[in-house]
Amino acid sequence: MSSQVERFIQFFETLPGLHGPSFPAVQAGKVLTFMGTSSLAGCSPAVSLHRVLGLEGTSHPGELRVRLGGRLPRGPKQGECLSVLLTRLEQYRGFQVKTLPLAPGGAESDLFGEDGDELTVKGTRTYTVHHSPYTLRFFEEIPVEEVRELAAGLPFALVAVAETANLSPRFVFHHEVRDGQVALFHGDGLALKTAMNLRTNSQETRVVLDLAQPGGWQLRGTVEQVREREHPVAWEKVHAGFASGGWGRPSKVYRFVAESLEPIAFAGQP
Repeated sequence: MSSQVERFIQFFETLPGLHGPSFPAVQAGKVLTFMGTSSLAGCSPAVSLHRVLGLEGTSHPGELRVRLGGRLPRGPKQGECLSVLLTRLEQYRGFQVKTLPLAPGGAESDLFGEDGDELTVKGTRTYTVHHSPYTLRFFEEIPVEEVRELAAGLPFALVAVAETANLSPRFVFHHEVRDGQVALFHGDGLALKTAMNLRTNSQETRVVLDLAQPGGWQLRGTVEQVREREHPVAWEKVHAGFASGGWGRPSKVYRFVAESLEPIAFAGQP
């Protein structure tokens, strides 16, 4: 086991005790993680961690300006967009604010602005990341005031840069180290936007944080659906985790295998 993997596992195995009190409705042992996907085959999103400074609407319905601390690790390429994950974790309630894709010949300033150590993301469409009445319509119409209310006082946001970038929270109910690689197992109840990306691209960026003092690890690797006969222990734990949350049976069980691991901290912070 490499030193990076060993350090990550030591960190990860402290998290069930830290995350558990935040989600008392889910009795099973679990770690909340954040899953970043892209529709472009072979691409894993660039993901960064930011402090939330504010959020405002514009004169155009549906548009939002999300102000964040720190700068992006890289700008978008042609066809890529920015997605900001704003989520009130303990309420299972959150949103993604997405920009348009960067058009051919377009400028990065069409999607975001940077002023010193402050980032402003120019969102044009907002989506839910938990099941809600809005998800009954693919093109969701979410009141700006509701997003602004949720964002007030949030300790952090995540930003993904990729083609059809998508960020969503996932409970991990089982983990392993095999052949020196970390494997994390989670289940899905609904085939929403993340599942759509996974149909064309198995590459993923997974973020694991200490939620009380945001910071932790960013893992890049591949994710695949697994069957009970292949991973019976993981399958049982994921199903038990869903049952303990009152969510019934997961429609699918996934295994994420990390190919690289690196620490993640607030953007602009050493």
